[in-house]
Amino acid sequence: MQTKLPTAKPRRLPAATADAADSRRRSLSAMIAHKRRCREAGAPDSATIGQMVNAFLAAGGAITACPPAYVLPVQNGAGRQG
Repeated sequence: MQTKLPTAKPRRLPAATADAADSRRRSLSAMIAHKRRCREAGAPDSATIGQMVNAFLAAGGAITACPPAYVLPVQNGAGRQG
């Protein structure tokens, strides 16, 4: 003896929820595609890195130097003498 289950209407998501889910799916697809392209491109060699740095500087980029970590103030008392 088989019992037939009632057929329910397919559930539809509200438009905002559907749009958000679609946006997440597109973002995830874009991230996966970017990762695949980077993996296929491989690591750049030193000549390519030099060209990239020169292009950055030619476009008006500036290289900044951060101070070493030991210049930062010590709040825990480590490194104090006497």
